[in-house]
Amino acid sequence: MRATLNIFAMAVVAILVASCAKDPGRLMKFKVVVEQPRERGKIELNRNQLSWTTGDTVSIYDGASNHALYVPDATGSNTPELVWLSGSVLSAAPYKAVYPSSIHTGAMQVNLPIVQRSSDGRLQSLPMYAEGNDENLKFYHLGGVVRFRLSSSVAVNLSTIAITTGARTTGSATVTGSGSAVRLGTPNGTTTTTLTLTTPQNIAQAKDFYMSLPVGSHTPFVITMTASNGTVCTKTANSAIVIERGAITTITLSNLVFSLQGPEGAVGGLFSVSGSEQVYFAKGNLQYQATTGTWRFAEHQYDIVGNSNTNISAANSGWIDLFGWGTSGWSGGATAYQPYSTSTDYTDYYLGGYLAKSMTGSYAHADWGVHNAIANGGNAAGEWRTLTNSQWYYLFYSRAGAAGKWGYATVAGVNGVIVLPDSFSDPMRNHGNGAFTGSATTGWSANVYTDANWVLMEAAGAVFLPAAGYRSGASVSQVGAYGQYWSTVYYDTYSAHRVSFGNSCLGADGYDIRSYGFAVRLVHD
Repeated sequence: MRATLNIFAMAVVAILVASCAKDPGRLMKFKVVVEQPRERGKIELNRNQLSWTTGDTVSIYDGASNHALYVPDATGSNTPELVWLSGSVLSAAPYKAVYPSSIHTGAMQVNLPIVQRSSDGRLQSLPMYAEGNDENLKFYHLGGVVRFRLSSSVAVNLSTIAITTGARTTGSATVTGSGSAVRLGTPNGTTTTTLTLTTPQNIAQAKDFYMSLPVGSHTPFVITMTASNGTVCTKTANSAIVIERGAITTITLSNLVFSLQGPEGAVGGLFSVSGSEQVYFAKGNLQYQATTGTWRFAEHQYDIVGNSNTNISAANSGWIDLFGWGTSGWSGGATAYQPYSTSTDYTDYYLGGYLAKSMTGSYAHADWGVHNAIANGGNAAGEWRTLTNSQWYYLFYSRAGAAGKWGYATVAGVNGVIVLPDSFSDPMRNHGNGAFTGSATTGWSANVYTDANWVLMEAAGAVFLPAAGYRSGASVSQVGAYGQYWSTVYYDTYSAHRVSFGNSCLGADGYDIRSYGFAVRLVHD
């Protein structure tokens, strides 16, 4: 939403400029007219009074390229005098001036900073430019202001707001034109500008934050907000954001949810799987398309292929998500080790003939995530892996508060089990859904989330393991009633360890025949 254009308030002040020798006989007087925004900045018009704050300096060049800095003789004064601070003695016109002086790099050059700093989010400086052929200088804005009106679903101490656009917003730029036609050329720096709050601000209630940006239509316009605890919330505008000179554009974002940002394809929560290891879970069950040899994560955590796994074959152009143990494609040539294997002979799943080997150590490449590049998970082999049986067990039963960190659920109409990260702030407490119910309460209805509500839970780091059923040969059973997820560890010459659950039970260290097709949920260390 765009605010109405600012009216321009004009203030005339006398500026006394002293020479290096501070000779009273060589004082010059400049009359300065300032085009002033309503919003508070370093130079602010408050009740028709022009005032200054500590640290304000103005940079001025003259026609002979002499350069000097000037500072107001009193902060907060409504009739300030700018006194010479440092630099050369100014002489002949034309005069070119820039506020703040920190961005002035030449007579017609400014350098827009990558980082704008503010103690509490108020506008610290709005770049302005003035030029004149005599003692009359008129300041005009070089950009506009974007106002972010932000509030979160829970208490969050905001530290930074980073804006990434399709155009460069920082670096050196040339000032062109004069008077009300003054313009700033395209900067040569980065496409990201960051507002850093020196004192993190709690946005449990709506609060305004200001940044100055170059004029233009900015698309895409990506807003990345980072809290003091390292959690992140990212939003992308669904249309171009237009910044106009001397105007304020307001962007309102409410019910913001912050989460840890893991690797590409991961849910942003950390889960302990041993006393010294934490992992990120993939954002969905593993899927495979035989005709293209493509591996990917399901688009949503609750997505399952279900009965379409009956189409399993090397010629299947659809997707499958139930795999025989170790069928990553690494096998030394055995057909049964391909992900589309339908063999029901458990002796076909022995990791190249070795009966008692796990998908670890020398045989780690039998692991789906180690052997394969996941298209939407970084697209490089070796990025992901499958949990061992002891790690699954630790996740569900041994980590601190384990019993309250998983529970039976229905998400977007799909039955399964929710697992919460080690650190979790329940966003649903503020959305009328009630707090999460742990494993002591059985039944899929123990925790019920709509698709929209699950977005908030997932953003807080929650993982959902859908009841994807299982496959034997080309026959699929128990979809929506049971979930089975492989580990990397063998049990005996016939079986391997897996996690299994229904609507009232969960076993984290069971085992089953290797030829069965179970779901796979990969993790990233």
